[in-house]
Amino acid sequence: MAIRSLRIASAYRDFCRAVQATFANDASAQRQLRAETARTLRKHAALMSEGDLVKDLKSGTDMIKYEIVQASLNAETSNYRAHVNQDHLSRGDVLDLLTPEEAMKNRGS
Repeated sequence: MAIRSLRIASAYRDFCRAVQATFANDASAQRQLRAETARTLRKHAALMSEGDLVKDLKSGTDMIKYEIVQASLNAETSNYRAHVNQDHLSRGDVLDLLTPEEAMKNRGS
C-alpha cells in the first residue's frame, strides 16, 4: 500500500536524515533502518492515523538523533572513542560514559 501524505513523507525524510547523520560510517545500518521503517509504515498505514504515524516517526527520529552515540575502536590503544555531537548536547541530558567495570559496579548498587 502506498502512503500519500506530505506530513508522513516529511517525517520519514527527517528520520532518514537522522539515520544518515548518526550512522554515517555504516551504510548497511542506514539501508536496513530505512527499509524496515518503510516496510513498517506501509504495514501500519491502514491501522493508524496520519498523526499517529507522524508521531511515531518523530519519536524514532529523536531516539536516533539524541540517544544513540556511535563509537570507534582505536586499534593502537584498544580503547573506544565516543562520537558525541552537538545534537547529543543540545537536549541538556547528561551523557554518562562509564567503563564496563563502572557500569557493572553501578548496576549492582
